Amino acid sequence: MPSANRAPDIAYPLLFGTAVFLSVLTAHAFNFFFHEYAHSFMAWGLGWKADPFALDYGTPTIDNILLQQQISENVDYTPIFASGHGWQAALIAAAGPLFANGGTAIACNSLLARTHRPGWLWCLVWTDAFATFNVWSYAPLRTLTTHGDMALLAAGLGISTWLLFPFVTAFALWLVIRFSCHALPVAQDRMFPRTAQRTLSTTVIAVSLGFFSIAGLAPQYGLASVLLSVASLLFLMPVLIAAQDNAPQ
Repeated sequence: MPSANRAPDIAYPLLFGTAVFLSVLTAHAFNFFFHEYAHSFMAWGLGWKADPFALDYGTPTIDNILLQQQISENVDYTPIFASGHGWQAALIAAAGPLFANGGTAIACNSLLARTHRPGWLWCLVWTDAFATFNVWSYAPLRTLTTHGDMALLAAGLGISTWLLFPFVTAFALWLVIRFSCHALPVAQDRMFPRTAQRTLSTTVIAVSLGFFSIAGLAPQYGLASVLLSVASLLFLMPVLIAAQDNAPQ
């Protein structure tokens, strides 16, 4: 006979899954638009764009509405490089992944350390996760390539992507360790102080790191990005999940 407690046992996982699903969509949208508007506003501030709100918004399809798959910064870098203002192109390229997403990760991480309210902790965790691993999807995963934000940053600085690689990777790795090994376990314990299960923290790592590791698997980014993305999925993810299991309680 089914247990009388069966309904609540099913209800909690469904509620948790729904909360994760909605949080992922919200955190992705927030970090995505902050990223793209950072590019756009930097270009506008430097005089290379007339309207900072004029992104390329694409069409109202389901992939675009839920995950903003067709939206881009709508910044033309060709005249910037042609005019010899490479450093300005570098600032515009860095504005999205390093300034906007990196800055969001740092801010959320600091707020997590001082917050005890479960609702705020939940929102900060997902925003921080998607900001942190968004940076990771650019550095190191899509730095050693010929196009995209990191390639534009390297070109603007007048250096190779191989020279840029260790510096941006060090920043991204610092964000990943800061979030995954310090802030996230603290948030887990503050939200679920009476359980030894690390359900929230392991879910956050698996979902967010998995989501952004896929970005470098696209063949147009080259073999280095594919290999780094595979390593992110098959090596870094298990390491960070194991770190959650071994976090002090």
